[in-house]
Amino acid sequence: MSQHYVQKIAPALMQNPKSETNGNVNYTFTVGKLDAGIAILIGERASLIEFPSLLLPDGVKLGSVVDICVKRNETEEQNKREEFVSLQDDILQMYGLNSPTPPVLRLRNATQTTLSLEWDPLQLANAKLLSLDIVRNGQRIAKIPNPLSATSTKLSGLALNTKYTIQLVLCTSAGIFSSEELLTQTHTIYDLSGIHVCLGMIRDAALRDATKEVVQAIDAHWSDQLLIETTHLVCTEEPTRGAPDADMQRVYAKAQQLSIPMVQPHWVFAMVNIGSYYLDKIPPNAMRVKERIRKAKLHDELREEGREVATPETEAPLPPLPSEAEALSHEMDEEQSEAELPADSSAEHDALFGQ
Repeated sequence: MSQHYVQKIAPALMQNPKSETNGNVNYTFTVGKLDAGIAILIGERASLIEFPSLLLPDGVKLGSVVDICVKRNETEEQNKREEFVSLQDDILQMYGLNSPTPPVLRLRNATQTTLSLEWDPLQLANAKLLSLDIVRNGQRIAKIPNPLSATSTKLSGLALNTKYTIQLVLCTSAGIFSSEELLTQTHTIYDLSGIHVCLGMIRDAALRDATKEVVQAIDAHWSDQLLIETTHLVCTEEPTRGAPDADMQRVYAKAQQLSIPMVQPHWVFAMVNIGSYYLDKIPPNAMRVKERIRKAKLHDELREEGREVATPETEAPLPPLPSEAEALSHEMDEEQSEAELPADSSAEHDALFGQ
């Protein structure tokens, strides 16, 4: 609709568009067009103004003159401002001040082929957890199951005496947070300190106490519960079902579920400290081994010459080589004998082995 047409249909209705009373500003407009939702209002200051038709009084039609009062509502404006500032403060307190913290990773136990790791409970603030990954030597190897409740894990299948860098990576909706790299190393085959046994059903109290002493003697560890670092379950029998053995039954069932080896206490006694058998040491059974070899050579020489060979009836059988258990029992004697050795132990070593 052109302005010429509006002037033609309502030339006498164009009035002073603005008046002020008590701080209110009143505007006078002429309805130039009515649509379903929008009305076109015409005035001198603004020739065309779109105004919601639902806000017009009833009975307004084309050519009607309406007054619109405009007033600044400072009270409501202040309320809106305070609500906005409060909302901004809530957002700051919730998301701006507290953020997820990087995991704190620690080594709990190490063996020849495994590493047991633990960390503090995750601090996510108000972020959403996406994943918790374990990184070994810079490569992601696995996701931690149940990351919200889990605080430990075990890495198995590792190489002997090898250094590894382990890292825990926390992925959240607020970003990625990585723990500090943990530099660790698996044990050598001679280091038994990583062995951690769980003492199960051992009814003989004396055998149980002796097992504890042997475990401590080889620098290993023991406990009455299955832990993440448990390597073996030591027991003499499977617990019977019933109230007295209920705790042991649960330990036994959990060990089966986790595929933990179950051995008798005799296995602990069979582990001998090999420190006495290093190349720079004189073995406690050196003389017996040399005598056995000498008699074996004499036996072969007599057979080649056709001479009579001693039989079990004419000569006592050679004593067997000492077992690991015997070596363990002679360990204290060995330490005492080492204290009595002369300063030049290499000369005695050559004399024993004919060098």
